[in-house]
Amino acid sequence: MSFTIGNSVRFTVFGESHGAAIGGVLDGLPSGFEINTAEIAKWMDRRRPGQSEITTRRSESDTVKIISGLTDGYTNGGPVAFYIENTDTMSEHYSDLEYKPRPGHADLTMYEKFGKHRPFAGGGFSSGRLTAPLVAAGSICMQVLFSHGVSIVSYIDRIGDVFMENTPDCDQDRPYSFKTRIPDTALDARAHAAIIRAMGEGDSLGSSIQTIVTGINPGVGEPFFDSVESGIAKMMFSIPGIKGIEFGKGFGFSASSGSSVKDEMYVEDGSIRFSANNNGGVLGGISNGMPITFRVAVKPTSSIRKEENTLDLRSMTNSTIIIQGRHDPCIGIRALPVVQTSTAIVLLDLMFAGGYLERIHS
Repeated sequence: MSFTIGNSVRFTVFGESHGAAIGGVLDGLPSGFEINTAEIAKWMDRRRPGQSEITTRRSESDTVKIISGLTDGYTNGGPVAFYIENTDTMSEHYSDLEYKPRPGHADLTMYEKFGKHRPFAGGGFSSGRLTAPLVAAGSICMQVLFSHGVSIVSYIDRIGDVFMENTPDCDQDRPYSFKTRIPDTALDARAHAAIIRAMGEGDSLGSSIQTIVTGINPGVGEPFFDSVESGIAKMMFSIPGIKGIEFGKGFGFSASSGSSVKDEMYVEDGSIRFSANNNGGVLGGISNGMPITFRVAVKPTSSIRKEENTLDLRSMTNSTIIIQGRHDPCIGIRALPVVQTSTAIVLLDLMFAGGYLERIHS
């Protein structure tokens, strides 16, 4: 098992969906950086459940309690450790599911790997609940990156068959003023209506999230195995529900000719420029100074209110289930800040690895 990610900046997550608390340890931050706890709370609130009619009704305050790593509000060089209490679990909704794995969830694979002692209520440590510590740690890393001129903007560009074709003009905050996080008034309304319809049918919808990173130095990334793409992809696939990723034009390259996707270089005012950014700001696993762009696919919520076929692990016979409990009809809405902030963990790690940041903040 591995609950730690990173090299120069390392993040460890702990806890279970229905345990007493979840939390994390963020190690490798520069000493002397002032942490804005209000910023942490802002990002936690953006992921927090129970905020609207199109998110889960589970209600958690998600208050982050930092227990080490700060002196008078400044990082002191030690690991920043924190925890978040679980206060609204309702484990009784899972009492009938201990030996009936839910289709699309990790129930069966968790049982096959860990046996009868695995934590099953709420998905245990495979639950999306474990993304709350990711947001807490990522929001801290975002603050460090922002102080060095790096900006990370993420927004939802698809929910079901509602798709935003054009890149919107928005900062890191604007998408959160829309209920579905699609930063377009008309598309937001259409996506919201689609989610409401799916909920009424006991169903759920998939989505995709676009991310644009600006301000990253050329030269960031450690080929072969710690490239920008491999680092971000590893983090993204650690987020429950994410099933695909593409950088720049991504899978569109497969339907293109070489002459149509050239990112040609030229010099202007003594600086290297690119005619296009089909490669998403990364060449050979190394940033080239253009915006780093990537898009992830988020699957529809597997917990739906329809009868589904499964099996009974005790009797090894076929069975059926109807899942109870409180679940997001579209995971992407609350996954958005997870993608955005966890990207910061990866990039901060790579910038330290490449020698672009100092260990004592000034």
